[in-house]
Amino acid sequence: MNEAEIPKELFEHTKELAERYLIGTYSRYDVAFRYGVNELLFDFENKQYIDFHSGVAVTNLGQADPDIIEVVRTQADKLFHTSNLFYSEEASKLAELLILNSFPGKVFLTNSGTEAIEAAFKLARKYAYSRSINDPILLSLENSFHGRSVSGMSLTGQDKIRKGYGDLLKGIEFVEPNNEEALVAAFERYQGRIVALIEEPIQGESGIIPLSKNFLTLSRELTAENDALLIFDEIQTGMGRTGTLFAFETTGFSPDAMTLAKGLGSGFPIGALVVAEKYQDLFTVGSHGSTFGGNHLAAAVAYETIRIIQTREVLNNVNVCSDLAFSRLNEMKERYPVIADVRGRGLHIGVELKIPSRPVVEACLKAGLVMNSTAETVIRIMPPLTISPEFLNQGLDIFESVLKQN
Repeated sequence: MNEAEIPKELFEHTKELAERYLIGTYSRYDVAFRYGVNELLFDFENKQYIDFHSGVAVTNLGQADPDIIEVVRTQADKLFHTSNLFYSEEASKLAELLILNSFPGKVFLTNSGTEAIEAAFKLARKYAYSRSINDPILLSLENSFHGRSVSGMSLTGQDKIRKGYGDLLKGIEFVEPNNEEALVAAFERYQGRIVALIEEPIQGESGIIPLSKNFLTLSRELTAENDALLIFDEIQTGMGRTGTLFAFETTGFSPDAMTLAKGLGSGFPIGALVVAEKYQDLFTVGSHGSTFGGNHLAAAVAYETIRIIQTREVLNNVNVCSDLAFSRLNEMKERYPVIADVRGRGLHIGVELKIPSRPVVEACLKAGLVMNSTAETVIRIMPPLTISPEFLNQGLDIFESVLKQN
């Protein structure tokens, strides 16, 4: 066996083990990555790929950032985990940094976005019963995505996510996104019963669908008038993805609660629920908890992630690269009829096609570009926030070369 054959055999073995021992809940692309450097990934044969995916908006700082690696090494020499029964310097500092850069309040740290949504759901329920509302209504939006737990699926406005699990949680109603009349009607229909409205500022899994500023402003006005919580799910839009640290910063107001995860840990599992000061005491001792949430290692990585975003002109790079990406993609839309729409904000971009998007993504993958297919016909473009204009252009060149064949 020569050296060239060894990597391929390793990949085939990895694939065989996965298919034999991992439960088949994912439709995986036919590649495995061994290492990466910023916006580049390399497979078992050392083939180079430009990353327009970031692990579903997770590795916002790219791969192998030296400062993140140093924090992991330093913290690993100190403590991984002691539990939330004790104080933690790392968790306390992270919570302070999140509050100082969002809105006054407190933070509950979790392992994931799903856990952050669960905490937000329980917060809304707690709020309902603090007001003696025994039949509370939580409003969510059609086409939304809020995770895979029972509460997350219950809040998700997509049948494909909910299908096959029977009856889910009651007391959740859905409104068409960007339909202001429907939102007003819902608050009128359930007057006195609505305790929360949860929204993604840009609906991600359903195809990068931005909520209009008017709709978001109306959401804030109606929730305030009806003493209901406004919860922003910023699990995908947060941590600089849209050109500001949090997407809500462009609205002119802040929500009452915000869920975070994905890019918060630069690939290390961590999530957070940020709760505004007015509601920060709804959770009391023993009313919620997490074994691993905010452990020393995760919190140290998350703190460093925010520090890097704030000190390295990362947000400026997002906006520069965003202008470049939208300019080129809109040019492609004019040139190639297969593109139906280009939308999004920052480096959170959706390209809707008039054909199924997965074959296009697979063709791009073969050509050395990693992207994501969602909502049947939409391609999500979510490169690291640190991507260079040069590699961004190279990736868009690959995408355009594939479009020419459709």
